[in-house]
Amino acid sequence: MDRTDRRSQPPPDRYVRQRLFPPLGAEGDARLRGRRALIVGCGALGSHLATFLVRAGVGHVRLVDRDVVEWSNLHRQVEFTEEDAAQGLPKAAALANHLAQANSQVNIEPVVKDFNARSARGLAQGMEIYLDGSDNLPTRFLLNELSLAEKVPWVYGGAIGDEAHALLFVPGRGPCLRCVLPDLPQAGALATCDTAGVLGPAAGAAASFQAALALHCLARPEEGPELAGRWVRLRLWDLAAATTQVSADPECRTCGLGQLEFLDPAEGEGAVLLCGRGAVQVLPGAPKSAAGLDLAALADRLKPLGAVEWKGILLRFKPADHPATLTVFGDGRAIIERIEDLGQARALYDRYVGQ
Repeated sequence: MDRTDRRSQPPPDRYVRQRLFPPLGAEGDARLRGRRALIVGCGALGSHLATFLVRAGVGHVRLVDRDVVEWSNLHRQVEFTEEDAAQGLPKAAALANHLAQANSQVNIEPVVKDFNARSARGLAQGMEIYLDGSDNLPTRFLLNELSLAEKVPWVYGGAIGDEAHALLFVPGRGPCLRCVLPDLPQAGALATCDTAGVLGPAAGAAASFQAALALHCLARPEEGPELAGRWVRLRLWDLAAATTQVSADPECRTCGLGQLEFLDPAEGEGAVLLCGRGAVQVLPGAPKSAAGLDLAALADRLKPLGAVEWKGILLRFKPADHPATLTVFGDGRAIIERIEDLGQARALYDRYVGQ
């Protein structure tokens, strides 16, 4: 979404307050105009991250998200409105539309697509930093491996309950995520937004640290590596804070031994439970053609089987014989609500959308 045609030059006072911050200064502020950032996930973390980067004048911000706006998002996912939730708009598109009104000088590129092993390299092409706005560890492990493979820094963030976490990873300088968390925890071992909830300010706090780290790396790249591996943790309810320096593990299977397990396309297949949604995302069994899925033809095929709503970029279907609701996107993905069993979700997808 390129809005740079509205004005040839930004107003001279737009960025004056951040230019007055001595560590950034006029030189660092000017550098931001030519920088390119990728934000993976436009929910609680990603919506804050996008707001900070766009308003700071980072030249190109690519927003990647697979989901749509829900009513339960509104208490912590800034920029979204009740109208966005009522229409069930894709998060990346809705966020880009709102932020374009805040800064017409930034090229905001919304991508309504799943970030997985098949799509990650293409979605990250040309980007100079990756920011984690996701809500699951497999995506973060994938970002970690992509960062190492492409030699691009990335910023981890997390928010659960009243806790906020942030950590910068710079390839070749300090640890990677697998040095901190070697393996995926067993199911149920960690608290999730379903079990512990999320305090809205915790998401804002985590994203604030993430955005500050990203701006530091983009404006002063020679200084960014000095911040790598500093793990910031906050508890907002009782105002506790800690910073720990994490070291690289020479035996780390990813940065030490060079194993890229999650960047293998095989990891991008299947189905995944969406945090806090009571829903499952199902990916197509094989990549769709460059033209994508023909949603119009699918709508015609499904009309005899239930209620169909086709909005051009997505299709919603409520089967007459099942309580689930399927939201199908042009790339072949589907989010199936009112179901949490991965096998059942996959079966519904195969039944109504096809393999």
